[in-house]
Amino acid sequence: MTRTAGAIAAESANRTRLVAAWLCALVVPIVVAVVCVPLRPQIPAADRALLLAVTVLVAAVLGGRLVGAVAALVAAFAFDFFHTRPYYSLRIDRAVDIETAVLLLVVGIAIGELVTRSRYYRALAGASRQELERVRHLAELAAGGEPPGRLIRVVRNQLVELLDLDECDFEEAPFVDSLPRLRHTGVMLPVALERDGEAMVRAHTQIELPVWGEGLELGRFVLTLRPGTTGVDFPADARASALALADQLGVILLAHRR
Repeated sequence: MTRTAGAIAAESANRTRLVAAWLCALVVPIVVAVVCVPLRPQIPAADRALLLAVTVLVAAVLGGRLVGAVAALVAAFAFDFFHTRPYYSLRIDRAVDIETAVLLLVVGIAIGELVTRSRYYRALAGASRQELERVRHLAELAAGGEPPGRLIRVVRNQLVELLDLDECDFEEAPFVDSLPRLRHTGVMLPVALERDGEAMVRAHTQIELPVWGEGLELGRFVLTLRPGTTGVDFPADARASALALADQLGVILLAHRR
């Protein structure tokens, strides 16, 4: 199964943003410091430091904690080199300039941390909303009388998108082999895999997501991973959403059997 155009476009946009972030972190603070050199008599040192802090903020917003920290270091260096006496030297003679440079570094690092945390919590809230929407959609289809096969296909397609899988198939119990099992804490490796060489080979590319209904294992989704990935790579929120979908499907399938 090929990757969607949306996923490819998102990856391209992320790469572009990361390149812009590093340029902003490594180049822009120095450019701003150089531009402000002729304005040293008119603009107080504190105001020039604030301008450099703005460049750190932009870099942190684009690139996160690490990029923000690097931008803070570059901004502190640029302020020291271009705007503290003796000019064009890393030595600082005045205590007030030392304080300004240190504060610029600390504030820049703090900005990067705050931006990273804010982005994380926004992503977490968005993932929670998407999880609720997936479960709600599945419940609506079940309430509308959709057959089990249709519901399984819906969940299968959602899992492919959610976990960025190469392929996903549903198998009814009992199963002919054992696979690593996706759980909330990660991936659990069955004992049988330690003795079965063929299953061990398969385990490198496939894991299972069980579908339970009131303690009864009704089936499983066999998740075929993309080359170079493992179940350990799944983000915690994506893993939790996949398990929630499987649990919801299990309740629906069990109700259809009664």
